[in-house]
Amino acid sequence: MNAFGKCAGGGRRAAPREAAPLLAVYTTVTRSHSALLVDVSSSGARLRTPHLPEDGDELFVTIAKVKTFGTVAWVRESEFAIAFDELLDADELASLRLNVRTSFGLPPDVKAALDDWVLGTR
Repeated sequence: MNAFGKCAGGGRRAAPREAAPLLAVYTTVTRSHSALLVDVSSSGARLRTPHLPEDGDELFVTIAKVKTFGTVAWVRESEFAIAFDELLDADELASLRLNVRTSFGLPPDVKAALDDWVLGTR
């Protein structure tokens, strides 16, 4: 059983998550889709998209300059979680934090409209 983001026995996350409203692209064996990165930790990420993969699918994920492989840990409504095959290193997390800070310069309504446009939800 995959225990994405949880320590054994306690139900607590093994790695702290950070809100990360960035665009991501995930690729399955057959196609690529855009998604909104909801949050990320060194061990995995949660994404929102109208094009959901299947639980257990193996994916290649690109978030800004970070590229990694992972497995879908769960799928619920319009979100899914990926457990990364290898932990992100400190430089990769720092790069994502920088991208998040840069994206926060946009007004929230403009950022939301851009995200909706990219994801095709409006």
